[in-house]
Amino acid sequence: MRKKLTAMALACTLSTLAFGCSRMFKEGMGSKGASGRVSDPHSSLALSNYKGMTINELTIANGVDVPSGMSSMIRNDMLAIADRRGLDRNGHPGLTLSGEIVHYESDSKLDAVVSPFQEVIVRTRLTDTQSGDVVQETNLTGRAKASSSSGDKSLSAAVAKALNTWLKNGGVAKNGESDNE
Repeated sequence: MRKKLTAMALACTLSTLAFGCSRMFKEGMGSKGASGRVSDPHSSLALSNYKGMTINELTIANGVDVPSGMSSMIRNDMLAIADRRGLDRNGHPGLTLSGEIVHYESDSKLDAVVSPFQEVIVRTRLTDTQSGDVVQETNLTGRAKASSSSGDKSLSAAVAKALNTWLKNGGVAKNGESDNE
């Protein structure tokens, strides 16, 4: 009987230790920042001919509760990416980016025990500025799974990372660099 109790106590201790180590590992990985993801990164059409980009104000879908200032924070981070990619606001031919925040998820009480999780999804559309034709549509997702990479600023930066990936996959090189940066 005593051996069984000792074995059960040891099993509980080891499982608690393993859970703590996995949480510690996730937190360490979170130090890279929140991740940005394009819903279908391989479907980017050729965007390399475009020399300009205008980014409209982002809207928020009905029923989605987003912290105030989040949409403008994401837009500003997107503008920085467009500038870094050499897409002048008045460049021709140009693209117009419009987007809607369709999902926002933030802290819950379970996060303190398991692991934090925050996510924002922006449904994004690129249109040809001159013709008005839709060039591409995708979801840009910002996700944080560690407390060290959580927060609205990290989520906003992650959405911008996703936009950067989308533009890169479409062939829009950074200023002065080739397509295979």
